Amino acid sequence: MKQVLLIAITFILLTGCKKLIQQTQEQIAEDLIVKAMTEGQWQVIGYNDGAEFVGEFTDYRFQFKSNRTVDAIKNSAVESTGSWQGDGYKQEIVADYPPTSSTTLQRLDGIWKIVASTWTSVKATQTINGKLTTLELKKF
Repeated sequence: MKQVLLIAITFILLTGCKKLIQQTQEQIAEDLIVKAMTEGQWQVIGYNDGAEFVGEFTDYRFQFKSNRTVDAIKNSAVESTGSWQGDGYKQEIVADYPPTSSTTLQRLDGIWKIVASTWTSVKATQTINGKLTTLELKKF
């Protein structure tokens, strides 16, 4: 009976440790995303859903903030503020601009799967209305 109890306790402790390790890994990944995104401003250098829309983003810079908002800055003035969430564990970024924002900014809405990233660049994809859409951002 003591062996069964000891095995059960060991199993419970190991399961709890595994969850704690996963939570720690998720927190570290999230902290890194926040740090990478909020240091500096970003520019869209590629947006393609079968047609190229990068020209629409030429005058925009994006300032991500740690409070999970993002300012769309056009010609040195904030045009609109949206929200963002990053999940380093799932390798996703979610963006959402208000419905009153321009069509250009609303193109950024949705759940983006990160397919490549460095400290200064991100390439992400999502499928919108059956079309694969690719977004590329560069920090400057």
